[in-house]
Amino acid sequence: MLRVAGGAFVSLVFFLEGGCGSGGAPRASSGADSFPSISAAYERARAAAWAPGRRFKALFRAEISPNVGAIGRGYLSVWWNAAAGTLTWRSSAPLGGAGRGGFLRKGKREGGATDAATPDPSHALLPGRFSSDDLLASLLGIPDAAASPSSPFEETPRGWRARINDSKCFALLDREGRPIELSFPNDETVKLQPGEGVPRRIEANGPEGRAVLTLESYSSWPEGELVPPA
Repeated sequence: MLRVAGGAFVSLVFFLEGGCGSGGAPRASSGADSFPSISAAYERARAAAWAPGRRFKALFRAEISPNVGAIGRGYLSVWWNAAAGTLTWRSSAPLGGAGRGGFLRKGKREGGATDAATPDPSHALLPGRFSSDDLLASLLGIPDAAASPSSPFEETPRGWRARINDSKCFALLDREGRPIELSFPNDETVKLQPGEGVPRRIEANGPEGRAVLTLESYSSWPEGELVPPA
């Protein structure tokens, strides 16, 4: 188990900040050597984060600051089951008006439920219009999508900027190919501090407010261990 500050598991999810935040005017990749290395590192990180058999639980200290309403402070805990494509969350107190528990599901839901690529009020755990897939990408630290083959990586003063899968989402990667910032279409940006398993810190800002999640503990989630009731 990784323990950053200590604590028991309670719920987790997150927010995102505004803009594409590349840290300066991008310029096309100038080195034939760097591009393959960064691209390969990104794909390795993506494969590890979204591995089909992965199960983990994590606890974050959270502060949610919506533009309208009271600041919410407490703990968020999450349980990720990659095989089912679901993340279950619990909170120690209502944060951002999202209640004390729920779940996010990767991709489309079965049985006619909403597409997780579409913002849904039930996912409003952080200020902003984030889909389930946006939130999962922020929590796991990387989208489950390849960099766009039609848009080359761009080198910026802060790292390498890549469009994700021909979408309007972008990732800013550090020199080791790890995402340090994710930008989404609705003027939200999430800054990430890479860590072991999940980001150590997630700072999300956008038109509807700000959220900061700081990792307290992280470990595998054994088969048969139940999630506490909401």
